[in-house]
Amino acid sequence: MNVIGAERTRYGWTQKEVGEMVGVAASTVRAWENDIGSCKASQLIALSNIFGGVSVDYLLGIEEERRVRR
Repeated sequence: MNVIGAERTRYGWTQKEVGEMVGVAASTVRAWENDIGSCKASQLIALSNIFGGVSVDYLLGIEEERRVRR
């Protein structure tokens, strides 16, 4: 599981719930979590927002530290 999956689990949401918040199917979220598919920029921003403002770099695995925008 990658950062997106870890964040989803942190919040206790299902893949379906995250998909509904971002506007994609649960199978798309599953693909992201398994590093099979990639997110569009608008989807990364939406994920950042629903995960409490974490950085897009964190979601992409570029940054290791979980930082939240203020």
